[in-house]
Amino acid sequence: MFRFFILYLSTGLFFCHCYSEEPSKRGFFTDVALLYWKAHEAGLSFAVDSTSVAKLAPHSKVDNPEFEWDFGFKVGLGYRFPHDRWNLQLQFTFFQTHTDDEKKTRDGDLLFLLWQKSTSGGPFFAEEAKMHWRLHLGLVDLMLSKFYEVSKSLFLTPEVGIRAGSVRQKYYLDYSGGNFPDGRDEIIHMKNKYFGTGPNIGLLGQWSLGEDFSLFAQSLFSLLFGEFYLHQDEYSGKEKLLGVHDIFPASAAIIDLGAGICWQHCFRGALKRLKLELAWDELLFFSQNQFLHFTSAEAPGVFFANQEDLVVSGVEFNMRFDF
Repeated sequence: MFRFFILYLSTGLFFCHCYSEEPSKRGFFTDVALLYWKAHEAGLSFAVDSTSVAKLAPHSKVDNPEFEWDFGFKVGLGYRFPHDRWNLQLQFTFFQTHTDDEKKTRDGDLLFLLWQKSTSGGPFFAEEAKMHWRLHLGLVDLMLSKFYEVSKSLFLTPEVGIRAGSVRQKYYLDYSGGNFPDGRDEIIHMKNKYFGTGPNIGLLGQWSLGEDFSLFAQSLFSLLFGEFYLHQDEYSGKEKLLGVHDIFPASAAIIDLGAGICWQHCFRGALKRLKLELAWDELLFFSQNQFLHFTSAEAPGVFFANQEDLVVSGVEFNMRFDF
C-alpha cells in the first residue's frame, strides 16, 4: 500500500524534490546521501522441491532467493546560476548488494534443477543446492533545472538532462548429490551486464508546512540506449559442459519514485543553506533479467530469457549544503 501511495503522489508531481531556492544567489552546492536499499527481481528461482523422482509432486515448492538490505550512497556537485534560478547538477549513485542461500533435502525430498542445460539421460535431481546472487548498480546524472514558485506553499522545478547507467548481475549455482553422472557437482556461473546512456526528464516540487519543514514526492523517467552482455558457463565437476556469451543492443527504461519529508534552514555565513531529507525511494529497471534458459536436449541452440524487472527500494537520508 505504501508503494501505491508513492505512485499516487508522484503522478500529480511527476518528479519532485525539496528544492526551495534563494532568489538570485549564485554559488556551488553539494549533497551527500546514505542509502539503505533492498533489491527484488523475479525469475531467479533456483530449484523445485519435490517428493517424486520422475515428476513434480502435487505439493512441490519453488525455491527463491531471499534478498537482503544493504547500504549505498549518492554524491553530487552543482552550481546555482545568478539569473532565473537555474541549477546544474552532476550526481553519482552507487549501490551493491548480494544474497546467499542453501537448500538441503529432507524426509526423502529431492531438488529438480531449473538452470541446468537440458541433456539426455535425465531427469536429473540434486540433494543440495547453493546459490549466490550479486548486484552492482551505478547511475550518473547530469541535470539542468529551473525553479518556479507556484504559490506561497507549492514549488515546482522541471528538470532535463542525461543519465548513464550500469547494472551488473552475477548468479552462481552449485548442485550436489542426487543422480548426476559419476556423483560430480553441477556448477553454473552466469553474468548479466547492461550499460547505456540516454535522456532523463522530471519535475521537482515541494509543499511547504512552515517552520522550515516541507513534504515532497518524486518521480523521474529515463530511457537508456546501450547493450546487454550475457555469459553463462556450466561444469560437471571440473569438466566444462557449456560456455556461451551473447551481446546485443537494447533500450532500457528506468522509473524513479519517492516521497518524504524535508527540513532546511538558511544562514548568512559561508554556508548559505543546510537541507536534510528523509525519503522512501523506489527504482524500477525494466527487463533487466536476461539470464539464459536452454529448453531442449534435442534443440541445444534454443533458449529463452525471463525478461523480468529489477526493483530497488528503501530509505534515503540526504544532506545538501549550499555555499
